[in-house]
Amino acid sequence: RQAWKTHYRLSTILFLVFVCQLSGIESWKEMEDVIEMHVEVLGKYVDLSEGCPSHDTLERVVSLVNPDRLKELKSHMEQSASDLPALQRLIAIDGKTIRGNRSQNQAPTHIVTAYSADNKISLSQVAVDEKSNDITAIPRLLR
Repeated sequence: RQAWKTHYRLSTILFLVFVCQLSGIESWKEMEDVIEMHVEVLGKYVDLSEGCPSHDTLERVVSLVNPDRLKELKSHMEQSASDLPALQRLIAIDGKTIRGNRSQNQAPTHIVTAYSADNKISLSQVAVDEKSNDITAIPRLLR
């Protein structure tokens, strides 16, 4: 296939990335590998008739989506999963710099995440201001 002629729905890309993130997968290449391994199962939920999107496609599409909109979608997804058992009390907070999303005019994005260790799900995420650090972002995360 000619990759530049392959088209995927935005909802397909976002679904695949969210599923991978829920599974604890962080690198784009690992996401591509997992999608290829589980193409039959994932194909029941989204259209993968064009094949699996490459790691470059996943990264490129996600980098073009407004981070606030991604956070809103993730929050909506978590609210939909409210039937899960009540969250336990242990919450881990960690900051990570997203690899591969910087440009000449923009520093890489740094994200702080609140994670339920017992339920193994991400509860919330906030982007850290460019001239700031994790500690100043944590109060916004806990709101």
